[in-house]
Amino acid sequence: MGTRRLYLGLWLRMAVALALSLSGLLVLLAAEFVVAGVVFFFLLGLGPVLGGMLLVFAALLVPLVGLYWLVSLRRGWVELSDLLGRMETDTSSPNTQTGDPRPGVGRSDDPWLRNPPTVRRVARVLGLLVCAGFGLVLGGALLYRVPEVDPLPVGLVGGTLGVVGFTGWVVYGEFRSRSSVRADLEAEYDIVSDPEREHEVQRRVRRLAGQADSPVPNVEIGASYLPRAASVGYRPGESVILVSRGLVDSLDDEELDAVLAHELAHLLNRDAAVMTGLTFPRSKISGLSSLVLKTDDAAILFFPVFVAAIPVYIANRLAVPMVARYREYVADDAAAELTGSHAAMASALVTLDREYAAQYTQDLRVGWSTAAFGVVPPPWEERRVLDGTIRFLRRRVFGTHPRTEARVERLRSRDP
Repeated sequence: MGTRRLYLGLWLRMAVALALSLSGLLVLLAAEFVVAGVVFFFLLGLGPVLGGMLLVFAALLVPLVGLYWLVSLRRGWVELSDLLGRMETDTSSPNTQTGDPRPGVGRSDDPWLRNPPTVRRVARVLGLLVCAGFGLVLGGALLYRVPEVDPLPVGLVGGTLGVVGFTGWVVYGEFRSRSSVRADLEAEYDIVSDPEREHEVQRRVRRLAGQADSPVPNVEIGASYLPRAASVGYRPGESVILVSRGLVDSLDDEELDAVLAHELAHLLNRDAAVMTGLTFPRSKISGLSSLVLKTDDAAILFFPVFVAAIPVYIANRLAVPMVARYREYVADDAAAELTGSHAAMASALVTLDREYAAQYTQDLRVGWSTAAFGVVPPPWEERRVLDGTIRFLRRRVFGTHPRTEARVERLRSRDP
């Protein structure tokens, strides 16, 4: 397969995946907008009632907390300086540790009752209740008593703010997840200080990056004997290539260069950023699920969103792995072009597949969440029931890597 045809196949698959992702994202945004607008509209409609309830609760809280403080001071559970202090009193009272002989002080029974909130904390809670109460009362008054205010635009504005805020939260979570993935990979690779191997691998990466006219990513060495390599990051200059000792020891010089060039190609092609963008609809659905789990009493409100999310999730789950698998072919081809040897890349894949299978049972730290970052997928674990069907789904439909045999065959067909 020629380079032009290879990239044409990639762009066609990306176009299909992008169209499905954008259409799915629009469907989700529309459903979220409707739900957020309706919720915001009814909250303002019930604003005077809800606001009045919050203000009454705040008014009742003041004497109750005051009585709690008086009892605590009278019984000797706390000192006045503790209540006026900046920090909360620890549930394990200092008097327990010091053996204070005062009656009722430092006893282990009912520690929560002997740990009253500070004045600062109560003032903060009361301030939030009062502000929310007055805000709802005034919002409801403006919505229904001022003739110039139309309730419908107010609901639309509220829906827009809700959708934008939730989308921003998901985007922030995606950026944070990249650090989490790197931490998971570093734990699996068991990153260690190995100056000799690190210097050697870094020298090779620097040379390959120079040939590709690319910034040089950092290198980390893992103690794992599984032959693995992975790249994490959105831009080459701010990324890291993780290499295990098993990989360095298993490959010869040409094969090692080919694998490093493969990972560098992923960085140069911005594969991490592309895949993150394509999976964004699925990330929004996951974020919505997390939100519902935290507010299960209001889960019925999100039912329309989940109805719309089902086909979006299925389409995205099918389209994105199709692109991921083809990007592996592109990275293989780019590595072969960079090193000048398709045979070296093919030989490296064969060696990694063989050594991975031999070492896999001795190191079981590889998870499916990080397997997508490897050069080859982990060996398949046979199942007693429906093994063929499950393997087809996990490897051919939802898998992020093509069959190693197919990759090797494509590379060998490119040799003259």
